[in-house]
Amino acid sequence: MMTNTAMTDADTLHPSTSPQVRRFLWIFSVTMVLIAGSAFLFKLIEFYVTATTKGPGALGSFLIPVANYLLVAAGFFCLFLWAYVTGQFRDVEAPKYRMLEMQDEIDRAEEKNKRKNLDG
Repeated sequence: MMTNTAMTDADTLHPSTSPQVRRFLWIFSVTMVLIAGSAFLFKLIEFYVTATTKGPGALGSFLIPVANYLLVAAGFFCLFLWAYVTGQFRDVEAPKYRMLEMQDEIDRAEEKNKRKNLDG
């Protein structure tokens, strides 16, 4: 069990993410976006080729899927930009430490309530 002095020491609870880890996360994220974007572009080109070579009936049948692809892609792109701008990728380790801190607080409160109920 951690002591109160260890609970307040930010250096031991929240070690900073190393530059190598941040670099890996950045390269991995960019790589995944490029792979997904190229697959998406390939699918759009496939839709275009099918719609223009198969006649006007094919264009109508592909309009809804293409619109859905574009909406979903725009949504994920906006989420990615929001996460990047608000710094969600800066410290990926902090949430797990905060969760452990919150669990320790809950455990202490429950233990305190148990003692109070036994004594009272």
